Amino acid sequence: MDIMELRTRLEEAPRIPLGVWPTPFMPMDGLRARLSAQGIECPRLWIKREDMTPLGAGGNKIRKLEHVLAKARAEGADVLLNTGEVQSNQVVQTAASAAHLGIPCELFLGRTDPPLSEDDQETGNILLCRILGAQVHLVPPGADRDAAMRRRAEKLRAEGRHPYIIPRGSSTAEGALGSLRCFFELLDQAQASGFTPNAIAVTVGSSGTTAGFLAGAHALALSGGPDIPLYAFDTFGTDYPVQARERIMEHAEECWASLSLPGRCGERLLRLSCDFAGPGYSRPYPGMIEAVRLVAQSEGVILDPNYTGKSMAGLLDAIRKGAFTADQHVVYLHTGGLPALFAMRRHFA
Repeated sequence: MDIMELRTRLEEAPRIPLGVWPTPFMPMDGLRARLSAQGIECPRLWIKREDMTPLGAGGNKIRKLEHVLAKARAEGADVLLNTGEVQSNQVVQTAASAAHLGIPCELFLGRTDPPLSEDDQETGNILLCRILGAQVHLVPPGADRDAAMRRRAEKLRAEGRHPYIIPRGSSTAEGALGSLRCFFELLDQAQASGFTPNAIAVTVGSSGTTAGFLAGAHALALSGGPDIPLYAFDTFGTDYPVQARERIMEHAEECWASLSLPGRCGERLLRLSCDFAGPGYSRPYPGMIEAVRLVAQSEGVILDPNYTGKSMAGLLDAIRKGAFTADQHVVYLHTGGLPALFAMRRHFA
């Protein structure tokens, strides 16, 4: 497989520019020093700051939306529909992208039960969605948000509108292309810093990001390049109807097929852990809180409580258990999500 040809195909895929690329790529020497001072053999740590994209409060979903919204525009969409929890990062970036492009946006957000705080339906990400001008539909806990969204789409069509439903997390074949572009961008930045990653750590939510990175790692290995294991940490647990490995591979295969690549996308390089989701999606636990505090106080970098705090807890556990040596380089993908912290402030008090 010719990686340059793959990258050319990727650049030719339909896309609406929404970001400023590349995003920052930084060492995490402070975190490494803290862990090493505890007698832990710690690899060289790096972080790719996908939380620093320009729309909304930042985050990597902008990468996916560049491709997803190109498809929506091609289909004549005049209103965007999306769903998530009240503190979803994806829906904020959808609302921000819609505002940027001048397209109305409606969001179907699931209430948490019990609530994260006394005002979790008013602060954090849901507050930003409202400020960005999205029409917010709050859905009761346990109700079928997708069905409510489909009913709304049917009503809009009856009115002569052209709604476009964005799947949860923008995890589609098109969305995974954005994550694959991020994978190659990360590799370029690592090589400019003088190394090839020995591992990349990612967060598994709806799994489009992980799928794109796995497709990239698999393609690189097939081309005769190095094996780069992908340490992936699930944050949904049993709260998602499709289990993590199944949804990762489904989206990875979609991404692979959309680029007309030979064969199938294998999972040999996937190192998936489902041990750090805690009590479930959008539910805090001590290991996540410790990870958020440690990175903040070591690096001045803020993680989020739903996704990156949990995946960082997983990466820290792997480091403490000796998964890497001191001469290796491990890159952590920071996918964003800071605003959700404000809905969980009592857990950090």
